[in-house]
Amino acid sequence: MTSTAAALYTFYSGFGLPAYEVNTVPDDVTLPYISYSYVEPEWETPASHYAQVYMRTTSNNELLEKAGEIVRSIGLSKRLPCEGGCVMLHPSSPLVQILISESSPDIRCAYINLQLDALHAPGI
Repeated sequence: MTSTAAALYTFYSGFGLPAYEVNTVPDDVTLPYISYSYVEPEWETPASHYAQVYMRTTSNNELLEKAGEIVRSIGLSKRLPCEGGCVMLHPSSPLVQILISESSPDIRCAYINLQLDALHAPGI
């Protein structure tokens, strides 16, 4: 379990922006940043997983560039080494969606839809 969490944090922290599990984003966070879901599926059973890139912008260009960087890194499948095995990320559909904050239209999010496999011993 901590193995999956560590692999996800390491991966999403590698894109030049702060990365947080969705339930740990600080209240006083400054944009831009990445948030991602934590899931721990059964062995060899895929689970839904997502990442979100948040930026203050009125254009989608920079937002989609950063989302594209993450998607290109994953490709058809991304192996994230971890204790006892690996975590695999796979694209899902729809792959990317743009979300715009209702309260502040200059805050936008690129929602990246993925699947995750935890290929390590349960409980690690």
